[in-house]
This record gives sequence, C-alpha cells and structure tokens, in this order.
Amino acid sequence: MSQTEERNNDQAGPSRNPTRLYVILAGVLVVVILMMAILLVVKGLPALRGEKVPTVVTHETPPATPVPTFTPMPTRAPTHTPLPTLPPTPPPPMMSDTDTPLFDFVSAGGRPGVDWTGFFGQVLDAEGNPLADVPLIVWYRDGTPASEVVRTDASGSYEIRLAEAPLAGTWSIQVLTDDHRPASKLFTFNTDEDLQRGIQQIQVIWQRIR
Repeated sequence: MSQTEERNNDQAGPSRNPTRLYVILAGVLVVVILMMAILLVVKGLPALRGEKVPTVVTHETPPATPVPTFTPMPTRAPTHTPLPTLPPTPPPPMMSDTDTPLFDFVSAGGRPGVDWTGFFGQVLDAEGNPLADVPLIVWYRDGTPASEVVRTDASGSYEIRLAEAPLAGTWSIQVLTDDHRPASKLFTFNTDEDLQRGIQQIQVIWQRIR
C-alpha cells in the first residue's frame, strides 16, 4: 500500500464513526418516543409523570332481599259466646222481725274493749257444727243499717265492728238469708263508753233451729 492510500484510509475512518453514533442515538430516541407515546395513550399523563394511576373501586349493589308476602287467612264467621250468668244481686236489707226464724241465739255475753265496739261470735248448724257464709247485720234503733252485711268464715265465726273506740249505743243484731230477708228475730243490746263497768264488745252465738 502506498502512502497516498494510507492517508486516504486515515481520513475516511474518523468520518464514518460519528455517523454510526448518530444513527444509534436516533434509534434510541425513536424507541423512547414510541414508549412515551404508548404510555400516554394507554395510561394517560399521570403514568408519564411516574404517578400512580388511581384505581376505580366499584361497589356492587347487593341483591334485594325478597319480602315475604302475607297471605290472609279466610275470615271465620264470628260465633256467639253467651255471657256468663251472674247471680242476681240481692236487694238491700230492711229491718223487720220474723215469726218463722231459721236461727236462734244460744248464748250472749259482753266484755269491755278499748280498741273497738261491736259484735262477735259464731253461727252453728242444728248439730252444733260451724256454718260458713251466713250473713248477719246490725241495725240502729231507727231501722237503718249500722253495719254492712258480714258473712261467717270457714269456722262459722264473725266480727262486726261498729266503731274503733268505746261507743255508747243501742243495737239490734240479726241473722239474714242469702237474699237479705230476716232469718232470726231481732236481739237488742246496749253498749257504753265506761271501760270499768260497761260493755263494748258483745258475743252472740247462733244455732239453726230448722
């Protein structure tokens, strides 16, 4: 090789290398531009900046719960229920004597009492057994009731309080029938307020005579 050709080769080498470098850089630049374009198209500007793309959370609507349907039952015809028959209310008692008594008093006695004034005792049947649920009443002298109608308990005993203290008065006690008619004669007793020699609580024992 001549010196002229060597000089030509030396001049041609350096001129080829820069051209190849430019081609490579251009290719890399094209690839970067293409990737950025793809990111811009697919994920938008935030992805191009390196930001996280927000994820859209969708809430599924739960299926509606079916509401049970109410099927009305056939209406039954109303039945007539008879009301219970109540026993008739007896008329208010009226003071009167009787010629055909069912009860007579067996004994009577009295005692002083500071706590109350009234009557107590027992009602017996013809054999001397206690009679329960027998009505009795005490009257004032003018014929008005001095007490409510009181019934004997399971032991045949009764207690009729006229006052919660010593009280002077004249009282008539009587046994009644269930319909408040006289079942005994009227027996009258006196009480007073003297606790030393007087009587405030009177005991009367009754017995059925027929």
